[in-house]
Amino acid sequence: MTSLTENDPFTSFGIGRRAGAPLADMVQALGPGVTDHRGLIDLPALTVLFDDIGGLSFFYSGSGSTVQARLTMSMLDRPTVDEMLDGTSEVSMRREPYGVSTVRITGRDGRLLCTGVARSVRVGRDLVVDGDAADLAEPVAPPAAAPLPTADLARGGREIVADLVDGRAPLGELGRLLGGSVSVDDDGNVCFASVTEPWMGNIMGTMHGGVIAAVVAQALSLAGQAAAPAGVDYQLVDFSIAFLRSPAVDGRTLQVRTRAVKVGRRLGVFTAELYDGDVLLATAGGDVLFTG
Repeated sequence: MTSLTENDPFTSFGIGRRAGAPLADMVQALGPGVTDHRGLIDLPALTVLFDDIGGLSFFYSGSGSTVQARLTMSMLDRPTVDEMLDGTSEVSMRREPYGVSTVRITGRDGRLLCTGVARSVRVGRDLVVDGDAADLAEPVAPPAAAPLPTADLARGGREIVADLVDGRAPLGELGRLLGGSVSVDDDGNVCFASVTEPWMGNIMGTMHGGVIAAVVAQALSLAGQAAAPAGVDYQLVDFSIAFLRSPAVDGRTLQVRTRAVKVGRRLGVFTAELYDGDVLLATAGGDVLFTG
């Protein structure tokens, strides 16, 4: 059995635990290293914290390893880049081997930033990595590799996405962390590809559910960007993902295909599917709020 290293989902997303805190409580030091192409913190930056917090309360309530089956997140406020987040959860329903936990993520002065539920299932898989964040220290904020961009609201979302596709504009620190690239299919739908790396793994040797969620949520966020008219900003405010299979983290490329269900003046509704080749790994939906 190997151990978690300094390059894992927790340290990559600035996640740790305060000294003496309960095992099911975690903190996240946000930083420029998890910002998007606008230099902002959006919902995809919180998925690893949400996933772990959502699973740990049920994991520690019994014996045997657990995996997440579904995450449902809502985030109406946007954290600042330098904010420290507190994540807690409690098991609200259970019928073994299933459990549902309520998750709360708060920011400065205890304001509620993100809430939702995680549904977990207890499985008989062997653990291949020690730790599972049981001995995490207080986190360090992920740094940026380059100066952060600023949102250009004067341009339409399709133009902005076209620049990301062609490499005329940077994808953002979170997109870079996820090994990402953007494309648009023949129907005009935004696609997001992610090259897997070993740091993305979980304690069972496959891709961490929070990282999977970050990849899919990032695709939905970019779909929202493409739908935003000039002069309008956007935020991914609701996100739900069902995990079907977890891929190996061996350098393979995963592909997210998004689709706009309905785009209005204030709200856009999108769906997404994550594939490893022809194998469907996850399905998701997201609501994007347009402001300005």
